[in-house]
Amino acid sequence: MALEAIKEVKKAESTAEELIKDANAKAKEMIQIADKEALNEYNEVLNEAKKECENIMNNAIQEGNKEAEPIIAKGESEAKEILNVSIDKKKDAMKLVIERIVKTNGNS
Repeated sequence: MALEAIKEVKKAESTAEELIKDANAKAKEMIQIADKEALNEYNEVLNEAKKECENIMNNAIQEGNKEAEPIIAKGESEAKEILNVSIDKKKDAMKLVIERIVKTNGNS
């Protein structure tokens, strides 16, 4: 009887050890799966954030271009006006500069 009880205890211990080994293996496997899922989810969130960032940047650039359009057009128009100043106005401007530099009495 005592031998049978000892055999039963050893058998139970052996079964318990196998259960513990199986549980540890399953736990490691679950951790690996959880790590992979977490990494995949992290990458998804990161990709979505990058896309949203690109959209925000593109919208900001488009809005900036829309706001800058009239300013650029005005600057180009003013530049054309300056370049298209008539010869008479250029001569008048040169005379005015010369008069201010040399003054009327010839002393500079």
